[in-house]
Amino acid sequence: MTRSVLVLGATGKSGRRLVPLLKERGVKVRAASRRGMAGMAYFDWDKPDTYDAALAGIDAVYLTPPELVVDPTGHTGPFLAAAARAGVGRIVAVTSMGVAFPNEGPGTGRYELEQQVMASGLEWTILRPSGFNQNFSEDFFLPGILGADMIATATGDGAVGFVDAEDIAAVAAAALLDEGHGGKIYDVTGPEAMSFADAAAIIGQAAGRDIAHRKITGEEFTHILVGAGLAPDYAAIVVGNQLAIRDGLGSAISDTVPRLTGRPARSFADYAAKAAPSWARPIRSA
Repeated sequence: MTRSVLVLGATGKSGRRLVPLLKERGVKVRAASRRGMAGMAYFDWDKPDTYDAALAGIDAVYLTPPELVVDPTGHTGPFLAAAARAGVGRIVAVTSMGVAFPNEGPGTGRYELEQQVMASGLEWTILRPSGFNQNFSEDFFLPGILGADMIATATGDGAVGFVDAEDIAAVAAAALLDEGHGGKIYDVTGPEAMSFADAAAIIGQAAGRDIAHRKITGEEFTHILVGAGLAPDYAAIVVGNQLAIRDGLGSAISDTVPRLTGRPARSFADYAAKAAPSWARPIRSA
């Protein structure tokens, strides 16, 4: 029985939504962050001396790998070893639907992270979420929507089963606390696949103005990402995933959310209606 859970990335999209779900089920939660926020345990992937204190007395771990790191295994390997020493029984690791794409196969970072988790000796579950709904309202695509009424991608007309972070958190809670999920890899998607043009139209409807999808090449998107400060090797992963979506590899829909949570996955239209304030243009003073 899981009595205590360490949530890594507790300020991230899924982590901050997972914490209250676990607390609702009466579990002791140790939310961890490198930002040293009040009420959170201090944890820094780059400081292995923070691992043991974060893991002490913990039954299960929600593992989100370090952000913007091409190969996280140099961090996650020592962490998984520390978790085993600490007596952790269960780990739920989040990777990405991109692990199933050709550009993220054997020898690449997130693929090898999954292999580490499977070989850790812990009871494991791996979640491979599709593109997050919240990428449109919290970060990645938000500047383009606010600044230019536009979403630029190299995905062409390819479709994605966009998934809500609330649903990812609910699936994670089930995998952490319920039995029967050990040794499973779950694709986590929304209820329908749609193109970025479809998503832009729904966002525009919610925002009350036209939002366009601009189709660009992989080279153009790489230039945008690197120009925004992303490391070229990480930009290559992002662009590779977008090209895989363009080629039709991102459109599969899973039943993971309803199967593990007992409720339907959240539709993109419902997400957009509730996220509409995020897309309101800032009022500029005269």
